[in-house]
Amino acid sequence: MKRRGLQISRRHRLTLYVVSLVLLVSGGAWAWIHHLDETGQAGDALRRTKPWLLKAHGFAAVGFVLLLGTLIPVHVRHSWHARKNRSNGVFFLSAVGLLTLSGYALYYLGDEAWRNGASQFHLWLGLVAPVLLFFHIRAGKKAVGDK
Repeated sequence: MKRRGLQISRRHRLTLYVVSLVLLVSGGAWAWIHHLDETGQAGDALRRTKPWLLKAHGFAAVGFVLLLGTLIPVHVRHSWHARKNRSNGVFFLSAVGLLTLSGYALYYLGDEAWRNGASQFHLWLGLVAPVLLFFHIRAGKKAVGDK
């Protein structure tokens, strides 16, 4: 198998990074403003941005899952068969799966206690996800011999 089958094209990779950054910034900003709002420190301007941040976050989440799905036929399959970066990849894909499920739960859960738990889980896993992606990329570069 050629090394190239394990690597993602530059354009695909950059698109994935940009969408990931939009997810991180929109989710983090929403959580920060929500915290300020709950403590009475958010002004009207900040409060008005919350729905737009959620919309941006949801749209970016759909884009991220779509982009990730495009990686499965080539990148994931080739890497799996080449036995390269398997455990790290499975860990990252599992984290993304849990983020997707917890995001779904936030949208549809009616019980406030469960929703609060899902919210905290989603927030913290979402803040850790970029670190997981970084380690996946770094381990992948080592696995195929890039610097």
